[in-house]
Amino acid sequence: MAIIFDLILMTLTIFVATYVGVYFLPFNLPMRLILSALITFALTTFIGRILFKPRDNKISYRRFITYLIWQGEGYTKQLLQSLCGNSHSFEDKGDYVLIDGKAVFLWTKYGAISADSLVRFYRISKDNNLISAHILTTNGDKKTSAFIKNFGDIMLVYCNFKQVYKAAKKYDALPTTTRDKIPLRQLLSMIFQTAFTRKNGFRFIGISLLLLLISFVTPFSSYYIVIASVNLIFAITCLIVSMRRE
Repeated sequence: MAIIFDLILMTLTIFVATYVGVYFLPFNLPMRLILSALITFALTTFIGRILFKPRDNKISYRRFITYLIWQGEGYTKQLLQSLCGNSHSFEDKGDYVLIDGKAVFLWTKYGAISADSLVRFYRISKDNNLISAHILTTNGDKKTSAFIKNFGDIMLVYCNFKQVYKAAKKYDALPTTTRDKIPLRQLLSMIFQTAFTRKNGFRFIGISLLLLLISFVTPFSSYYIVIASVNLIFAITCLIVSMRRE
């Protein structure tokens, strides 16, 4: 949601700057507001197209990792199996997979692998008479890498998903998008519930009071009063929404 607030802030900033420029034109207040709104809409649309223009249809490695984490281990296994094709053998053993006879554990989570998880991988390897195994991880750290060296009789080796990403990119197996489309009504509801909170209501009240005070000492008093009124409307909306939740 941070990007949404950034876009709102950018829009308000452009509107303020535009209104200051339009203020010196021989128009009345409604015409100034309408003209400022039209110019703001045009500029924000232009800037949005530049910022969010897709470079290509391939997602980045970072987004690929995030997608794997959200989709889970099952999706990752399916992806590996599709990449193996007929040139590499693939076998799903449940707790791990075998690729060309090599055992691979999958860690598709945000957090780094815990010591307990490593002990679990070690026990599974020992129970299945594995001499070595790879841990394909989305997030590893130096502490757990050092911890692995304590196991002696079984070699556990860290690997990241960069090779998988390169193979998926090469064979056009990357997802075309990293998120499912959310219905417009649901998206608007999410934005509404996130933006109009009691905490934000007090912020809107504080901003409106500050703007009203500034209106007494600035030649642009009409503008500050209008913006202060808008903030008061937002503040009232926030308080009504928060009370309905309770």
